[in-house]
Amino acid sequence: MNEKMKKLKPFDSANYEPIDLDRLVIYTTVELEKLGIELCLENIIVGAFKLFPKKFSLVGYSEFPDATRVEKALWRCKGKERQWIGGKTPHGYLITDRTRTIAAHTENELSNPGFKKQKITSRMRRKEGILKEVTSSPAYEKHMSGKGESISEADLCYLLQGTLDSSRETLRENLVSLKKFTEELEREDVLKLLNWLEQRFENFLSNKRK
Repeated sequence: MNEKMKKLKPFDSANYEPIDLDRLVIYTTVELEKLGIELCLENIIVGAFKLFPKKFSLVGYSEFPDATRVEKALWRCKGKERQWIGGKTPHGYLITDRTRTIAAHTENELSNPGFKKQKITSRMRRKEGILKEVTSSPAYEKHMSGKGESISEADLCYLLQGTLDSSRETLRENLVSLKKFTEELEREDVLKLLNWLEQRFENFLSNKRK
């Protein structure tokens, strides 16, 4: 193993358990940079696993890292909606000012878990409230009753906390946020619906005229 990589020591799991995967991965990249370690996908996978083993281990095989989990987090972080990090998988990743800002905030959360706990609890309750609104929406009800094909654009906008007059950009951003919430709350049923709606209404959501 890279001698520099051995300098990474795991955090107490209680300190990082409330923090989402994306921020932990961003923190990892900055820590690797400090050690002079190349920011390739493989190194980030190992680094995240060493720092936060309970978050980045394979289910049922805690001694091995979950590469897919890290890769998906990086994909979300470098997407247009966030742009938390630069670069691409084949050529390595690039630290930006935004990366450093996210990493600094994450470091503060890791250093002050007690202070963050109340904020995280409040944020989780908000996410659960939003998810409840989704599951009580006409689109979700039609989906659950086997009438998914009758879901209209208006139903979609309502589910995305918007209207037909909302900008497509806002609707897409809300969709991204909802998908993230459902992943964090482990609601696979809702996530599948959101992915299906994203494909079904692809043309509507990509319309640039509004």
